[in-house]
Amino acid sequence: MFQQFSLPAPIIFGCGAISILSDKIKEMGCSKVLIISEKAIEDAGIVAKATESLEKDGIRYVVYNGAVSDPPDSVVDAAGEVAKREGADCIVGLGGGSSMDTAKAAAILMDFPGPVRQYINPAPQFVDTKAPVILIPTTAGTGSECTTVAIISLPDKNAKWSVFVNTSLALIDPELMVTVPKSVTASTGMDAFAHAAEAMTSVCSNRHSDLFAAAAIEKITKNIVTCCEEPYNVEARSEMALAANWAGLAFNNPITHVGHAVADALSVNFHTPHGYNCALALPDTMALIAPVVPDRMITIAKSMGLTITGGESGEQLGKMVAENIRSLMRRIGIKSLREMGYSREKVIGFVPEVVSSFLSTMCPVKIDEAVAEMLLKGVYDNY
Repeated sequence: MFQQFSLPAPIIFGCGAISILSDKIKEMGCSKVLIISEKAIEDAGIVAKATESLEKDGIRYVVYNGAVSDPPDSVVDAAGEVAKREGADCIVGLGGGSSMDTAKAAAILMDFPGPVRQYINPAPQFVDTKAPVILIPTTAGTGSECTTVAIISLPDKNAKWSVFVNTSLALIDPELMVTVPKSVTASTGMDAFAHAAEAMTSVCSNRHSDLFAAAAIEKITKNIVTCCEEPYNVEARSEMALAANWAGLAFNNPITHVGHAVADALSVNFHTPHGYNCALALPDTMALIAPVVPDRMITIAKSMGLTITGGESGEQLGKMVAENIRSLMRRIGIKSLREMGYSREKVIGFVPEVVSSFLSTMCPVKIDEAVAEMLLKGVYDNY
C-alpha cells in the first residue's frame, strides 16, 4: 500500500520569530495584510507584536479581532468581508486554533464566492485557495499552523465540519505562549497528545507521521506539568510548542478518529473547549482500540515513559496507557464532566453524533451504537 506524507508549508520556529513577520510578507509580494485574531489575544498585547513588525517596514494592515472558540461560519463570512472591503491580499491567523481555522477558511472567500458554508462538509474537501496564509499559534495545542484543515461550526446543524485549504507559512514563537493561563495550557497540551495518539492509531496511520507522533507524546509527557506550574519557563514552553507542532504534522495526513468525534459532540452540545473535550475522550479511546493495535499501544506507552515487559496483552496495554493519561490529567487540573455539572444521561445521548461522524470511520474499531455508548459511558464514568 502506498502512503503519502506531506508538509503543507514551511515552518519557522524559535523565540522572537514573530519579529520576522514583515520580512516574510515582503517575500510573498503582498501589500496589505488582514490579521485575524481574538479580542483576548489583542488585549494581551500579542497582536501588537505582529503589527510592530509590519509597521517597521511600512506594510499596511487591518485587524479583525472577532474570532471565537469553535468559530461559526458567520464569523468566517465576516472576516472574509473585511478582507474584500479592505483590499487585503494576505491573511495572518494569530492565536489559538480558532483564530487559525478562521483565517484558513476566510482565505476561501478571497478567491471564491461566499458564503463559506458551501465549502464546509462532513467529509472535508480541498479548496485550492491562492491568497497567502501565515499562521502564528499562541498556544501549544492544536497544531493548526501546520495542517491544511479548518474546522468550522455550523450552529444551525449543531455540527463541526471541515475544509482543506492551502497555507503558506507557520511562524512558531514560544515566547507568545508564556501568558497562557494554566487551564488553557493544560487543555491545549492534551489536545496535542490526542492528535499524536489518534494519528498513530488511525486506520490511515503513516510511518512518517508515527515519528512525529511518538516524539510529540514524549515531549508532552515530560513538559506539560512544568508549563502548567511554571508558565514563564521558556525552555518548557519551547518544548511544548515543538511537541504541538509535531503532533499537528502527525495528524495532517492520517487524520484523527473517534476520540475527536466524541470531542466534537461535547463541543457542539456543551460548548466546552476543544482541547478539554479531547482530553476527556483520550483515555477511553486508547483503551477501546488497544486490543486491535497492540504494537501501536506499546509505542505510545514507551513514549510516555512507561515500563513495558513485552508480555502485556493489548487490553492490559490499553488500561495502562489510559490510567497514566488520567493521572497526568489530574496533575494538571483537568476536571471531569461530573465536576463540571454535566449529566451522564446527556453524554450518553450523543451516541448518534459519534456514530455518524466521519472521524469515527478512521477508527480501527468499528463504531456502531453499542460501541459508541460504551465509549461515552467510559468517558463519563472512568474519570
